[in-house]
Amino acid sequence: MMTPQELRDLCTALRAKECRTDSELVDRIEADVQAYRDILAARATQLPPAELAERLPLMGWLIYETSWDCVQRIEASFDSDVTAPDVRQRSEAEFALVRRITDGARGLPWPEFAPRALGALRALALAESKRDTERGYDAAWTLHAEAQKKYVEFRDSLGAGEDTRPLRLQLDEVFLQLALAETGTACRTAERVIARWSDPSDEPAASGRSPAEEPARPDRSPAEERRWIQRMFRELTDGVAVGERAIDTAYQIEAEFGFADQVDEHRLTRQTALQNPGIMTARAASLLLAIRPAMQRCGLRPPPEFDSWELWEKDLLDRFTRAYAAIEKDVPGESKMDEGFQRQLVHVRLNLALLKPGFDLPSRRTDGPACLALNPLDDAAVEAMSSWLGGPSGSGRERALGAATMPMFIWSLIRCRGLGPADQGYQTWRIRWFSLDQHAKEPGRLDRVRWALEQARRLADDEDS
Repeated sequence: MMTPQELRDLCTALRAKECRTDSELVDRIEADVQAYRDILAARATQLPPAELAERLPLMGWLIYETSWDCVQRIEASFDSDVTAPDVRQRSEAEFALVRRITDGARGLPWPEFAPRALGALRALALAESKRDTERGYDAAWTLHAEAQKKYVEFRDSLGAGEDTRPLRLQLDEVFLQLALAETGTACRTAERVIARWSDPSDEPAASGRSPAEEPARPDRSPAEERRWIQRMFRELTDGVAVGERAIDTAYQIEAEFGFADQVDEHRLTRQTALQNPGIMTARAASLLLAIRPAMQRCGLRPPPEFDSWELWEKDLLDRFTRAYAAIEKDVPGESKMDEGFQRQLVHVRLNLALLKPGFDLPSRRTDGPACLALNPLDDAAVEAMSSWLGGPSGSGRERALGAATMPMFIWSLIRCRGLGPADQGYQTWRIRWFSLDQHAKEPGRLDRVRWALEQARRLADDEDS
């Protein structure tokens, strides 16, 4: 078995990117897990024996670091037929390592004493979602559910004694990552479906027409749109809820323990623990808000705790605002907001401005781009934020509203704006700032966007007739 110091050194090296996970390291993890199980078989005790008391938490950390190390090298859409064979092969090799590491985590004896090992389930879920196929998304949600169930079981088994307080802290810190991954899967699924809806089939068009002129694919029928709208609503609703739990947990950790300056064997939650769940929760809430009219069009009622969709929307906007406040919270020891968080903040504000023109959302940040100071979120704010994101300081990677090609989603988004049938604000913005679309450089992309906007207009005409 690896000594505690060997485990500690490996974790530190992986975190510092001084080494990487390979098959040999996973072999060592599997061998140690089997050795731990042999000890359990020989001495079936409620608590880990002395020789494992220090090793188990460190093994949990090693499983956390190795699985995360691998998943970062898995390319998006690696399961697609159009992915280059060498890219697919490398990603599948990393995926296989993540699966082996996760199986090792599942096989740990006394798993509640290795709480960070739950991170392997998070990593495998993210790896599955990177397939960018419905099968992958389904598998990811199954893994998220497994991780949440184990978190509750481990929390209950540790009890409330002072001796298990450090392990409960580690478990709650891992929960933040589990929640982020779950909300991330909800956003990734929705954003991918919305942005890729009008992509042409992998098969060449027999007619020779452009993608914009091709009739809808059989798997892109109105019935399929309705099915995906309902699926996205369900998953984004869960994503917002678990994101809020992550924010609440981060506040609790801050109040009781404070945040850490760096990750080590004792602490996992750093000073930016509120910003990431705030961003992901706000993203999920924006997407959820956008599909509310589509849910009504499908003849569906709001969740049972709300008497009307209007009350549901008001509540969701309040939840969005609370998540937004977490993004803007000061980071201890930092005099200026990180540039990456600044970009995310502008994206979040822009999405809400497109959905609810004129919404009152004052920013408390005075250390970011000037466009943050513009309030309410009117046309001038939209133009300023779009210009900043499209410039050298920003990031043109609009993954949601700025990349939509799903006609029913676009129709729903326009209806969500609440400015009436003559409103062309989103359509005009979408073409004017086409460069913000994360797929803007793909051949035929602008044609597909124009096609989707036209299909959304026809949906509106059908409703009015």
